[in-house]
Amino acid sequence: MKIVAHSLVKNEDKWIWYSLMSVIDYVDEIMVWDTGSTDNTKSQILNIKSQINSKKIKFRERIAAVPFEITKTRQEMLEETKADWLIILDGDEIWPENAIKKTINTIKASGNKYEFLTSRYKNLIGDIYHYQEEKAGRYKIGNYFGNITIRAINMSSIPGLKFDLPYGKEGLFDINNIPIQDRIPQKSIVIEEPYLHATHLRRSNIQADLDTMQRTNKYKYELGLPMEKNFDYPKCFYFTGPSNPWKRRNLGYMLNAAWQTPLKLIKRRILDRFVA
Repeated sequence: MKIVAHSLVKNEDKWIWYSLMSVIDYVDEIMVWDTGSTDNTKSQILNIKSQINSKKIKFRERIAAVPFEITKTRQEMLEETKADWLIILDGDEIWPENAIKKTINTIKASGNKYEFLTSRYKNLIGDIYHYQEEKAGRYKIGNYFGNITIRAINMSSIPGLKFDLPYGKEGLFDINNIPIQDRIPQKSIVIEEPYLHATHLRRSNIQADLDTMQRTNKYKYELGLPMEKNFDYPKCFYFTGPSNPWKRRNLGYMLNAAWQTPLKLIKRRILDRFVA
């Protein structure tokens, strides 16, 4: 059974090294396509390729300047993928060992029992020591709601698998344009062990973040919840990487988060009333 990861990136030099290193030992191949980075993203990808002499990384550059070009590039990656299962790996996603192991072991043990796996994640806020409450997640897949997303897809069991809709709303559909999560709900399972999502942290230098599509509204100020004392951080955080993942949020961040947090908590609870 062949498992291939897709990583479509632009200006992710704070986290891309850790993202790739967190899964490289568990997949057969990582297709890493860069869509026009102006920071050190490309050099970090190539450094991994040379440092560990990994033939698993298949690097390519593509220009995708508007939302539909992102989706078109994802579709091109999909069409070139020769695999049984696909893992979606964004450049701001880092997997603890227990989460990626559980995902891969479930895939290998299931055969074609499942069409996709739903993953839980912790949305980091301020630094890696804090994360957003579950109520901040507005995603719904089957009977599950919160910080969840589809990250593993059985390519061999979904006819006509394709990406559609522009970046920010894109998703995977079958030959009849049915979203894969709506096909056969019972042919999926939730992986409870969460991965880390750094979308609300700095992902590059300020200018590169400003130059990246739909990035300016993602950096957020919020106090968040403290990470559990026994949380098993990704092993790659303990390696010597290009940046320091252990850096704590500063006083300026805390002051901004202190007044913004109550407003966000109130807003979420108002939204909950409408959802209910």
